[in-house]
Amino acid sequence: MSLDIATLRVLKYRDRYERLRRAIPDRALDARTRVLLADFGRFFRQFPDAARVDRGMFSTFFKTIHPKLSDEDFAVYDGLFKQIDIDASETTEAGLMRRLVEVATAVDTANLIEKFNNGDDIDLRSSLSMLLDEYDKQVDRKVVNRQVLDPIEDLLKAEEDDTGFHWRLDCLNRHIKPLVGGDFVVVAARPDKGKTTFIASELTHMAAQVDKLYPGEDRSILWLNNEGPGKRIVTRCFQSALNATTEELVALAKAGTIRQEYAKALGGRGGTLRIFDIHGDWNYEVEDLIRQWKPAGIVFDMIDNIRFGGETLNGGQRTDQLLENQYQWARQLGVKLDCFVMATSQISADGDGMQWPTLPMLKDSKTGKQGAADVIITIGTVNDPVLIRDRYIGTTKNKKVRTGVPASPMANVIFDGDRGRYVEGD
Repeated sequence: MSLDIATLRVLKYRDRYERLRRAIPDRALDARTRVLLADFGRFFRQFPDAARVDRGMFSTFFKTIHPKLSDEDFAVYDGLFKQIDIDASETTEAGLMRRLVEVATAVDTANLIEKFNNGDDIDLRSSLSMLLDEYDKQVDRKVVNRQVLDPIEDLLKAEEDDTGFHWRLDCLNRHIKPLVGGDFVVVAARPDKGKTTFIASELTHMAAQVDKLYPGEDRSILWLNNEGPGKRIVTRCFQSALNATTEELVALAKAGTIRQEYAKALGGRGGTLRIFDIHGDWNYEVEDLIRQWKPAGIVFDMIDNIRFGGETLNGGQRTDQLLENQYQWARQLGVKLDCFVMATSQISADGDGMQWPTLPMLKDSKTGKQGAADVIITIGTVNDPVLIRDRYIGTTKNKKVRTGVPASPMANVIFDGDRGRYVEGD
């Protein structure tokens, strides 16, 4: 039985037509099938009490709405009516939507390759990747049971046990629940005010928790860098993990123990934190890289500098609209891969010298970055040479606030650049 006949047999029933018609990709069907599907809709509107397309009644209706159809053409359609009148098997509907998506994807792929061969300006790799992503979304949407079935008892037990990634800074732990898969955090500061050190300090603490939260899965926290040289981040992570100055690291290296000490600080497995340079990469290349590993967390430093194609390509959109697409893409990765996502952002010039920058001060964003994030952590400073090491930790947005405390810690901490740490206290 052909796909077109199967589609018509299933959708001849009003309830199935109303439920499935909008999801049918027309490009997967031939011209006559598309005509009949449109006429099915007209038929159901004309006869609101009809539960299904009856062959005799529909044949008469079809003639009245296509009065110029030749006898030869009508004979072809009449042959289709006879085939459609047979009921589809119970298994036909279950596999129909997946098959339609497969055919539609094949048609789109063939059209794309034809345009590429004709010399159109097409990024073939990016376009094919987006087609496959769309296929995965469609199949997942139509085949997988998407109902959330987590028992409430398990969810409450996780809350009671405080399950998730905890921060090194206690001021954050006091106000933010632990990070779990799907959480999206933005860390924002003015340029050269310690974002990298903050991330290194927190990630080296979280890395030691990976194997406890994902036992036996060999997951890693992936730090994707597209600002400065990645080798500087490596050194900073060694400092943060070991709470050591550069001179102390040199001594450990000469003693031949630095790697062992680093792995021990990360929970016994150095691979729990991996650093990648992604300068100049496209979003699909970044996603391919991520999927090579099992991420427990992903850090984008910075999403704003990743090159985006396809739907997020700047076709007249404002910068803030593009950033909203980019940040939503990153957030969805965390949900799909069951890992937390952290992204760095700059604070605009309006927040220069402020202890507690406000929500609209994320660079180049009106509401896009803000809307995607569960938590926005700001690192404020003041323009006073006496307070050059002081940092002010706030959360301008906190959807993970703990019960009974303010949403923002508004804490004064010390930036210890020599040891790659942020430290609470005087």
